[in-house]
Amino acid sequence: MLLLEPFWVYSSVAMCVACGRKELLKVTDIWGNRYFTSILIMIAGVFVPVENWVLHRHPDWETTFLVKTVSDSTLIALASLLHILIALSGYWLSMHLLRNYGEDAVIKSTMWAFSIFFCVQGLFHDSFMYSGTYEEYQDGVEKSFLSFFATDRFFDAYIIFFLLYGPPFYYLIVSWNAGYPREERNNFNWKMGREVVLHAAFITGIYVVVWGVGLLPPKFHLSRLLPMYLIHFTSHLLVVLPLYFSPTKERSD
Repeated sequence: MLLLEPFWVYSSVAMCVACGRKELLKVTDIWGNRYFTSILIMIAGVFVPVENWVLHRHPDWETTFLVKTVSDSTLIALASLLHILIALSGYWLSMHLLRNYGEDAVIKSTMWAFSIFFCVQGLFHDSFMYSGTYEEYQDGVEKSFLSFFATDRFFDAYIIFFLLYGPPFYYLIVSWNAGYPREERNNFNWKMGREVVLHAAFITGIYVVVWGVGLLPPKFHLSRLLPMYLIHFTSHLLVVLPLYFSPTKERSD
C-alpha cells in the first residue's frame, strides 16, 4: 500500500536506531558506520525488491485502487526511490532525536509510525484491506473485513513479505538490543508496549469524538474499532515481542 508504506519504512528504520541506541551514540559519522550500512541493505536489498514484487502483482490494491494495472516500470521505479529516500531521511531524523532528545523520543516516533500504519488499515479496511477486484471497488461493492485474509493479496503482502523481510529485520533489532542488563532491556521493551496502549486509547478517543459529533460518513460505526484493535495489537505484538529474546548480561556489582 503505497500510501501507508512510508510509515512502515520509517518505523522499521527508527526501530533499528532505537535498538542500536548505545553504540549509535558513540559513532562520530552517522553515515559511515556498520549500523547505517545494515539498515540500508535491509531496506534497499530486501524491503524494496519484495514491495516491488507485490506492487507488480497487485497494482490496484497497492495504489488503493487508483490504477488497475502498471503498464511500465515508472511507478515501480518511483516507489523504490521513495522508499529509499524515506529510509535515509528517517535514519537522519531518528539519529537527530536520539542524540538531542534521547531514546524515549526515538521510541515515541517509532511507535507512532507503526500505530498510524496499523490503525489506518483497520479503520479503513474497506479500502486498504479490500478483497474485491478493481471494478468491484469502483462500483462500491462491499466486502467483509475477514474476506481479505483469504486472498492472494494477504498471502503475498503479509505472509510472503513477513517470511522474506522478517529475518533481517528481527536479526537487527534483536542483536542490537542485546547486551543490556535484563532490567534495562525489559524497561526499554515496556516503554514500547506502553506506547502501543496509549496510542490505541488516543486514536479511539479521537474516533469516538469525531463519530459522536457526526463528522464521519454513515458507514463509519463504532464497530470499525474492532478491526483496528485486531490489526493494531496483533501487529505490534509481532514487532515488540521478539525484543524479549535479546540476550542480556548480568549487572556487575
